[in-house]
Amino acid sequence: MSEHKTAKLRGIPVGEDISALDKVRALTWANSGDAGESGWGSAMLSEDVELISASATPVGSSICRFTVKPKHCNRLNNLHGGCTATLFDWLTTSALAPIAKPGYWQYAGVSRTLNVTYIKPVPVGETVLVECSIVHAGRRLCTINGIMKRESTGEVLAICEHGKVSIDPEVPKI
Repeated sequence: MSEHKTAKLRGIPVGEDISALDKVRALTWANSGDAGESGWGSAMLSEDVELISASATPVGSSICRFTVKPKHCNRLNNLHGGCTATLFDWLTTSALAPIAKPGYWQYAGVSRTLNVTYIKPVPVGETVLVECSIVHAGRRLCTINGIMKRESTGEVLAICEHGKVSIDPEVPKI
């Protein structure tokens, strides 16, 4: 019988003095390999993705840099579609962190849909920027867009639309 370790649900820090960048780092990188976590793909996030910027205005957004390594590739030495989808799943979610507050996307929700459109192959060695922004964030549902671009030219390589549902508990009224 294998041991099952129950993970503690971590929320995004929501103090007024916490920057958008620090909120994204706390959500995404604090839950990755750097913090001893070993969940699906956590090492890729901690080792291979660099957070460039994050903002709460005009909408929640983030930009990350990623360089394709052989371990991310399919048999044609291009970024694997599953790896692309995993990146979009994590990085679009990071756009929620800057707008988080108690009872409002503080736990970054769970995926309902993830629609990825692959436009051009992304070869090993290519560096891309993944730009993510919230289209809509209501009390329980949100939609986030992601665009993967070649860093050197800005050429669009893949896009996604990510639908999430909030798992935040109700905030007690005082």
